[in-house]
Amino acid sequence: MNQTHRIVATLLMFAWMGTAMAQETATLVATFRYLGDPPATRRITPHLDRPCCGQVPLLDERLIVDPANHGIRNVVLYVYTGRRGTVLPKQDSQPEQQLLTIKHCRFQPHILLARKGDTLRVEDNDPVGHNANFQFFNNAPLGITRPVGAPWQRSLEESEPAPVSIRCNIHPWMNAWILVLDHRLAGISDENGKLEITGLPVGERIVFRTFHESARIQQVVVNGKNETWKSSKFERVLDPGVNDLGVVEIQASAFKIDPKLGSPRAEDGTEDDRKMGGRKMGRS
Repeated sequence: MNQTHRIVATLLMFAWMGTAMAQETATLVATFRYLGDPPATRRITPHLDRPCCGQVPLLDERLIVDPANHGIRNVVLYVYTGRRGTVLPKQDSQPEQQLLTIKHCRFQPHILLARKGDTLRVEDNDPVGHNANFQFFNNAPLGITRPVGAPWQRSLEESEPAPVSIRCNIHPWMNAWILVLDHRLAGISDENGKLEITGLPVGERIVFRTFHESARIQQVVVNGKNETWKSSKFERVLDPGVNDLGVVEIQASAFKIDPKLGSPRAEDGTEDDRKMGGRKMGRS
């Protein structure tokens, strides 16, 4: 093999390696735990429409911690693509329908993940009236009051810079959240505090952001070591296959819960996020 052939072969090898790397993806897994004595989950006693709202036990979902393993439910982890965030390749994903149901005076799921272009559908299964109020930044604000049992749907035209609260103005204990991204690289922790995100880029700097409706996640303990996640963000470079972030512990002092239901802490967005929302800059 002469020198020209060797050069061509080397270039082809590097091109093949680059293509193979681009086709590989990473999975990130993590476990979020409460550092301190786990608080008991509050039960809600409805004071309105009790024949409907009192049929099943209602829980205050703003903070749910497993008493045995300290796992925190409903921590959101997602790839941040806003200012100084991750630059992702074009995401090839078909629009999907994201369903929010109302039953026994409760929103389900408590946290809804969506992508720009998806359709949001709200189905009301209760015999009493509700008002689903979405406090969007970039999408037009919504306050849905429909005849009892009437479904409703609408396209999500823009991504949002931070999770958006959903409230019922009639039943103040009813709350949920929706996060509209420009991708689907996100996960929500389960009852044991565990979550998983698949399809992540390999070998590149990725900025992740965390969210919990009752905490500002900045000072954390990751696998026994203190870390500071400024603006609830941290960076990682991932290898192909499964990458275990490990156990992320959040101090009890990070959680602030207003004892009055219906007065949630503001969205965990920075001042930059709020400015971006006002300018219709929809990257999340």
